[in-house]
Amino acid sequence: MRSLILALALAVATPAVAAPNAQLVASVQQRLNYLGFRGVDARTLTTRQIAALHMQLQGRNLDFGGVRRMNARSQVKVILGWD
Repeated sequence: MRSLILALALAVATPAVAAPNAQLVASVQQRLNYLGFRGVDARTLTTRQIAALHMQLQGRNLDFGGVRRMNARSQVKVILGWD
């Protein structure tokens, strides 16, 4: 009985889906623009897509040219569902 009450209390206390942080969305938008995906509006992406793009587009993946950048572009296409 206690576990049922605790489960109900936690279910009510936490939001079902949290919207991504505006700063995070702006950061992802800047990285998408840098990679040539200017036509993509990051505000319209799902929370999962924003999170995946944020994780994928860090560090050396954004280096100018090279295999890493090409791989990053192809991963962005997969995340966006353009594959």
